[in-house]
Amino acid sequence: MPIEAQLDTLEAKGLIRVASFQPELEYLFRHALVQDAAYESLLKQERRALHQVVGEALEQLYPDRREELAAVLTMHFEQAGETERALRYGVEAARFALDRNAIVEAFALFERAAALLPPPTSADDDALRRRRLEIALGQVKAGLSFRSVEDELAALEPLVGDAEALGDLRVLADVHLHLALLRQSRAERPETSPQLKHSLDRVTEIGAALDDPSIQALPQALIGTMQVFTGDLRAGVAALEEAAPLLERKHDFVGASFARGIRAIGHARLGEFEAAEEAARQATEVAASGDLIAQLDALIAESTVRSLRGDLEGAVPLAQRCTSWSEEAGATACVVASNFVLGDAYLRQGRFQDAKIVLERGNEVSGVTERNIFRPSISAWLRSTAAHLGDFGPAGGSWEEELAAVRAIGDPFSEAGILAKRAETRARTLAGGVPVAEPEREAILADYATSAAAFERMEARPYLARVLRGWGDTLRLLGRGEEGDEKLRRALALFEEMGIVREAGEVRTALSAGGSEGGPERAAPSAAG
Repeated sequence: MPIEAQLDTLEAKGLIRVASFQPELEYLFRHALVQDAAYESLLKQERRALHQVVGEALEQLYPDRREELAAVLTMHFEQAGETERALRYGVEAARFALDRNAIVEAFALFERAAALLPPPTSADDDALRRRRLEIALGQVKAGLSFRSVEDELAALEPLVGDAEALGDLRVLADVHLHLALLRQSRAERPETSPQLKHSLDRVTEIGAALDDPSIQALPQALIGTMQVFTGDLRAGVAALEEAAPLLERKHDFVGASFARGIRAIGHARLGEFEAAEEAARQATEVAASGDLIAQLDALIAESTVRSLRGDLEGAVPLAQRCTSWSEEAGATACVVASNFVLGDAYLRQGRFQDAKIVLERGNEVSGVTERNIFRPSISAWLRSTAAHLGDFGPAGGSWEEELAAVRAIGDPFSEAGILAKRAETRARTLAGGVPVAEPEREAILADYATSAAAFERMEARPYLARVLRGWGDTLRLLGRGEEGDEKLRRALALFEEMGIVREAGEVRTALSAGGSEGGPERAAPSAAG
């Protein structure tokens, strides 16, 4: 019977249907069970032969679409028993998914490619060793944004020996760079972590050996990032300013965008908002040539700059977009960071229930993925939010535990922020007219004083201004109006100097009115946000 008649018969029986007439006639099975039954009716040898024919036909018909079709070609050649071709296309499919920001799909494709590899032996040649290393490192890169740090480290650490044995310095630098990035996200420091210091030093050595400044810039960018986050703001901004152009020259758009984004945050923390906005603009521009993570990092930077400048109405939509986008992509590190930025902005707007929801999400994800840098601050912000809502705060933990955690990792910036948040939260009882014992009053003022001194040392002017404002309001409530006014005048001068117009106006109004206008409800509005 001619093939056309056979197709007509199958269509009449409702087993297949016409999918399209152009550019060629195409049929589909009406149900997956029918397709499975038809496939299972073929002999194994027939299946292999058909998969081979289909795979080779796709290669010949669509040579310009091989990246797009790589996953399909992998399946056909795997079923045809063509393991080497299946492996080649499997890696190509995984890379294609990674380039399109489909990170979970890319991870699964690298995992599938790894399953096609033969068991390792001492007789493996360099080509096979390179392929193993490429697949394993690809899995780590794909999983960086959604797997736990411990899982990523466990997968990455064995690759150091493999890369050393292969003798490819660029691959070895890539392995050590990702080790450093993961250890840093776990809040390790070069001064206290020999493993982190070794990885950073090794990348620097390789950059010098290859005479490649862009490789040497990578440790500099990581160190600058940590300096910005922990309070050595001037040094961090300078390091990132030097590293970013070198990374761009290497066409490392992800690294360059990240470096410029963190530099924007550093300038904003210093109260240098024109420089911050320019760095954020550059980060967004460079990220357009990078991947989804680069674009998310740039968005986090822009929303942070706006928030620190007091433009909460502009910061919130950007942070909301970033949280949604991060969740959709499974980029957990960005989920944590963007939820913290958004939660702080909500808290400062008085949207306490909204703040609670997003901060709880950030706390949950940071706990699962061991992103320890943000976690103590998120917990402190949750505690403050709970107080505003009139409940007892998050289960477990305490202000003392959060402070101990940031002190243990050497993060004076977060320590100053948590102290300010504790003072602000405790000062709310004064506004409510609840009797507060003298030791408690002195403890509140001591927290403000310690936080303000730390932010002043770091030159973190927006934070200092907000702490001074909260401190001044609290002193007024305690009947120490002259001292309170002095703090408010200092806050006003800083707000005006930085161009933070709304908060300058509020402080100016409070000073002209006298008394306790503003109150601890307004005290240190997210002084470490």
